[in-house]
Amino acid sequence: MWQPFLSSKRIGSSKPAADRSQISRSEFHKDYDRIIFSSAFRRLSEKTQVVPFPKSDYTRQRLTHSLEVSCVGRSLATSIYDLVRQEIEKYVSQGDFEAIVAAACLAHDIGNPPFGHFGEKAIQDWAASNLTQPCFQELTSAERRDLTHFEGNAQSFRVLTRLQMSNRRGGMRLTAATLGALVKYPRPSDVEQPLLKKHGFFQDDAELFQEVFETAGRTADEYGQFARHPLALLSEAADDICYAIIDLEDGCKAGLIPVAEALDILENLSTGCTGSESMPDSDRLSMGRAMSINVLANQCAEVFQTHMNSILDGSFIGPLIKQVPAAEPYSEAKKVAVRQVFNSERVLELEAAGYRAIQGLLDILTSAALAESPSSYDQHVGKLTKLRIEEDMTAYQKLLACTDKVSGMTDRYCIELYRKLSGHALESYLK
Repeated sequence: MWQPFLSSKRIGSSKPAADRSQISRSEFHKDYDRIIFSSAFRRLSEKTQVVPFPKSDYTRQRLTHSLEVSCVGRSLATSIYDLVRQEIEKYVSQGDFEAIVAAACLAHDIGNPPFGHFGEKAIQDWAASNLTQPCFQELTSAERRDLTHFEGNAQSFRVLTRLQMSNRRGGMRLTAATLGALVKYPRPSDVEQPLLKKHGFFQDDAELFQEVFETAGRTADEYGQFARHPLALLSEAADDICYAIIDLEDGCKAGLIPVAEALDILENLSTGCTGSESMPDSDRLSMGRAMSINVLANQCAEVFQTHMNSILDGSFIGPLIKQVPAAEPYSEAKKVAVRQVFNSERVLELEAAGYRAIQGLLDILTSAALAESPSSYDQHVGKLTKLRIEEDMTAYQKLLACTDKVSGMTDRYCIELYRKLSGHALESYLK
């Protein structure tokens, strides 16, 4: 049952999969390298994970978060490989199996817009307010929903398969196994009764998305939904584990969560994990974080093993983390981070500024992209932002070109570009 999920076929390429016996560096390790050397991955160093524009250089950004998720994902893959070694070693080595999950984890946030989930909300709200205009009547309901429910996960698939190395079909041409392991939500946006809460691709990318899941042996249901790739559950678990535990630690470092409260939560996850009271708080937090991540990873691997058959046949629903023994204290860690970090005054202020900048840039970019006779200002915008609009693009594709441009920006660049294009930066030139 495992063979189709481990395909080294490169999506978008007409060449057959490489003969694994004839290569020194596997296709899956090449995937990992292509991602880590990409410009989209490098930009994650300036994108928000917990606190925008952190005052401390300790606080994680999307890049460090992605690297940590990749490490946890690799460990999960090691545990699962040990369980199924006899069945799959003829298809992939342990190192290759680990590389698939590690690469998918590395790229899981590569499509996130500036200011994280609040940036997604800014794009969604902008679309909901503006797509009622007559010029957007030609959009199908699915295209409209792609934008009013703009999704960073779908954008990640688009970045890897369309926007990076955009001169060729398939973009980076990653393997079907890596892309399958990346996709958390294998469904389109316009499903009335979805099995999964979010969508994993835009209509513009449907052909490539279908190629991934057909290669993996999955068949779409009547609504266009696919069952998840088994390794996607490991990528998701690695992300779930990291952001809950690490957001707690970063919240303490930012002075938004009392250390004592964080230590109590970590102790509930793994008794004795924070050491003794004689240790420095920073050491107790670090030790508690490491041991809690290990406990949750082991428990997720056990859940995967228990439900292996339903995971492989596609009938398993929901994330692994919800079924672990430590689900309750894990949930408490998430609640504390939301309440005390993401709703803190500093974060709300910075996110509000980002929200306005994203929507302001979309106003400016879409005006330039959709203009039948671009004004001098529209032409300046096109040159300054390198916005590429082709004559044969539909209105939907032009809108995607604008959301592509904005979602690819770093937090700081988003703010600065909006100030420049809106004229708010002129005062600095006039002094």
